[in-house]
Amino acid sequence: MLAPPGDHDWGKIMSRILWVVLAAGLALCEFTHAADKPFSGSFKANGADAKLEHLIAVKDTLFDDRPATMLIFSEKSASSDAKAKDDALFGKLGDALIVRVVRDGEKWDTMGGNLVHASLKHSGVSASGIFKLSDAKLANGELSGHLTTKPGEDIFGEPISIDLTFHVKQP
Repeated sequence: MLAPPGDHDWGKIMSRILWVVLAAGLALCEFTHAADKPFSGSFKANGADAKLEHLIAVKDTLFDDRPATMLIFSEKSASSDAKAKDDALFGKLGDALIVRVVRDGEKWDTMGGNLVHASLKHSGVSASGIFKLSDAKLANGELSGHLTTKPGEDIFGEPISIDLTFHVKQP
């Protein structure tokens, strides 16, 4: 049974309600932030996770008369960076993964890339033939797909592992 209005400490009740609303709002913001991230998964080198937070797609030069796109996953934002590839390659964007993808009709494939990782002795190394792109498609102006390396892959004897599912606005 409810007590008469004078028996409640309305200040405490309102304070608790405010805390519940604030906690719910923060949880919702965190959920929305995670949902907005353009990729999920990991890029590991020597067992250490890269600190990737951002992804942009940049129009690249044609490859064998086929449209090419450069995917730049990075620790720091490159969205307004005219030299995103160079800055990522030289570590100005922190850990980064730069992968060139080409389109041939409806099929997409990788044409190599660069791995920039604080745990690699040869950070910035160029690699080809190690990336696998599956489930790639272009729909509603977005390129999406699943980028991986085979189990046990390495660069100069340093183990690497890539397993990233992404979606990004096509340039």
